[in-house]
Amino acid sequence: MRTPDHPKNETLRLSALEAAQLLDTPPEERFDRITRLAARTFDVPICLVSLIDKDRQWFKSCYGLGVRETARDISFCGHAILGADTFVVENALQDERFADNPLVTGEPDIRFYAGAPLEDRNGFRLGTLCLIDKKPRTFSSDDQKTLRDFADLVEREFQYQELGTYYSGRTQALNILNDISLDSSGSVSERIERALAIATQYLKLETAIVSNITGGVYTILWHHERHPTSLENGTTFPLEQTYCSLLAAQGSVLAINHMARSRFSEHPCYRQFRLESYLAAPVWIDDELFGTLNFSSPIPRRPGFTETEKTFVNLLGRWIADIIQQQKHTEVLDKLVANAPGMLYQYRLWPDGHSTFPYASGGIQAIYQVTAEQVAKDASPVFERIHPDDLAVVADSIQASADRLAPWTQRYRIRWQDGSWHWVEGKARPERLPDGSVLWHGYIVDIDERHKIEEMKSQFISTVSHELRTPLTSIAGSLGLISSSSLGHLPEKSQQMVSIALRNTEQLKHLINDLLDIEKLVSGRMPMHPTNQPVAPVIEESIERLAPYLEHRRIQVVHQQDHPGVTAWFDPQRLSQALSNLLSNAAKFSEQGASVRVSTKLFPDHVRISVTDHGIGIPDSFRARIFQKFAQADSSSTRGKQGTGLGLAITREIMAQMGGSVDFESTEGKGATFWLELPLAQPSKPEASE
Repeated sequence: MRTPDHPKNETLRLSALEAAQLLDTPPEERFDRITRLAARTFDVPICLVSLIDKDRQWFKSCYGLGVRETARDISFCGHAILGADTFVVENALQDERFADNPLVTGEPDIRFYAGAPLEDRNGFRLGTLCLIDKKPRTFSSDDQKTLRDFADLVEREFQYQELGTYYSGRTQALNILNDISLDSSGSVSERIERALAIATQYLKLETAIVSNITGGVYTILWHHERHPTSLENGTTFPLEQTYCSLLAAQGSVLAINHMARSRFSEHPCYRQFRLESYLAAPVWIDDELFGTLNFSSPIPRRPGFTETEKTFVNLLGRWIADIIQQQKHTEVLDKLVANAPGMLYQYRLWPDGHSTFPYASGGIQAIYQVTAEQVAKDASPVFERIHPDDLAVVADSIQASADRLAPWTQRYRIRWQDGSWHWVEGKARPERLPDGSVLWHGYIVDIDERHKIEEMKSQFISTVSHELRTPLTSIAGSLGLISSSSLGHLPEKSQQMVSIALRNTEQLKHLINDLLDIEKLVSGRMPMHPTNQPVAPVIEESIERLAPYLEHRRIQVVHQQDHPGVTAWFDPQRLSQALSNLLSNAAKFSEQGASVRVSTKLFPDHVRISVTDHGIGIPDSFRARIFQKFAQADSSSTRGKQGTGLGLAITREIMAQMGGSVDFESTEGKGATFWLELPLAQPSKPEASE
C-alpha cells in the first residue's frame, strides 16, 4: 500500500479548507442530490463528496456508505487531489498502490474508484467527487467528462457557500462597526475600550491595542485582553522591538497568520513576545502616522485572516483616528474658550417659542450664575436674571434678529453675584435650521466698567458741548461781522487771519453739533417721528440743501428716479441728515468736476438708497473702523479733508433707530457706493418671549 503524498501547498490548502466552513457540518440536500444523481447515472453503489483534512477524509455527502470519515493515509482521494485530472483505479486488486489497502481488503471492498478533484475559487483542491464500486470496471473518457460535469456542480455549490459566508461575514462586520460608531456614551477612552472589547470578540483574538508612535517609542494608549496579563495603558517599548515596527514600515494593513512560518520569524518582536497571529491597521491623523490599532494571539490563525476581517480592522482604525482627532480639537477649543472673556454660546429659538442653549462655555456661570447643563434644555434661568426694564427689549431684539436673520447686538443689565445690576453686551449671528428654529452663535461679555466710563464720557461731552456752544456762537457771529466789513475794512493780512478764524470756528461748531447728535442718539434722547411716506422728496430736498457746497466743489449730482412713488417707514428729518452725510462725503472725496449718482433699488421688504462716487475709495485697512466714532482714514489722499469723523457713526445710529441699516462697497482708488436701507412698513413689535 502506498500512502498518498501531501500537495506542495498543503498549509495553504488546509487554510482554504477551513475557510470554506464545510468540515463537520450537517448533511445538505444540495450536495446529496448531486451524489444521488451521479450514482444513478454511473450505476455505482457509492458516491461521495470527500474533503481531505489534515489526517482524515471527511464526507460532506455520503451516498451508499455508512461512515462519515476514514483515515487520510489509506484514502484514494488523498491520491486524487495530487493532480488536476480525474483519478481512476479500474481494479484495485491489480494496482500495487491499493491491493493491500484496508478499504480494498475489507469494507467497503473497493474494486473500482474514480475521483474528480474539487477546487475552490483560488484553485486549492479541497477534496473529490468520487465513485466507488465493489467490482472492477472500465471508465471511458466520456465517463470522465460526465463525472467532471457533476464535479463542476459541486464546485458551484462550494462557491455559493463561499459567497454566502463572505456576505454574511461582511454584514456582521458592518453591523458591528455601525454599533460601535453609534455608541456615543461616556468618554473617548471608555468608547474606544468598549470598541476594542467588541472587536476582540468578533476576531476571536486575545489582545487588542491602540498605540501611539512618537519617534522610536511605542506607547500603549488603550488596550483590551480577553485573559488579562500585565499590560497597562501608558506602557512604552522601543518601536523596533514591537510588531508595529513591521506595520510602520509597510504603512498599510498587516496580517500575519502564523508568525513562526512567516518571513518575520527572525524579528526581535517574535523572539520577545511569541505572538503567532497579528492583524493591524495604521492610525493616520492629519496625514501623519499617529500609531496603530492591532490585534494579536499566541495561537496561529487557521484559517487565515479574511479580507473582510482586514477591512474591518482598517475601518475601525479610521473611526479611532476620527474620535482621537475630535478629542484633540475639543481640547484645543476648550483651552481657547477657557481663556476667552465672558461666555461663548449657541442659543436656539424653537418654532413653538421655547429656547435653549445647546452649547455654553464655562463663562456662563460667571455671567448668569447658572451652569451649561441647567440651560441646555430650557433657557428660562438666563432670562430670569435680566433686569425687568430690559427684558422686553432683549426679547424683542432676539425676535427681530430671528425674523430678518440679522446679527443680534444688545446691551442690557443682569443681576450680578453681589445682587447689584451689571451691564453686559451680547453679539451673535443667526442661522435658520431645517425644522424652522433659529440658532445663534455668539458671545456675551461683562461691560459694566466700560459702560460707566462711556456714561461719564457722554456726560462730559454733553456738558462741554453745551458750555461751548453759547460763547462759540457769539464768537462766530462777531467774526462774521468783521469778515463781512460791516465794521469797516481791514488790512489784507488781518482779513486773511479773520477768515481763517471764522472757518475754524465754523468747523468747531460742526464738531459740537455732531457730538451732541451722537450723544443724543446713543442715549436715546434724539427725537424720532417715523411714518410711512414717499422717499423721493427727501432725496431731492437733501440734494438741494447741499447745493452751495456741491457747486463750490463743482460736483454734479445725478438722481436716478428709478422708483419715484415708493414709500417707506422713516423720519424725514433724520433720513435727510443721514443722506446728507453720505452726499457730503461723496463730494468731499471726489475730484472737482466729478459726478455723484443717487439711485434707489426696491426689495420685497425694504428700499435701498445708494450714493455712488468715483473718488479715492475706502482703504482696506480702514474698512473695519469706518462706522466708529472719530474714525478717519490715515492716508496721504485723505489728510486735510475737513470733517469730525462722526458723520458715518451718526448715520449708523439714525438708521438703526429707524429700523434700517447703512453699509458700503468700495474698490480702493475707484470710488465707493454707500447705501441706506429703510423698511417698507413699520417694523413689527413682537411680544416678549423667553
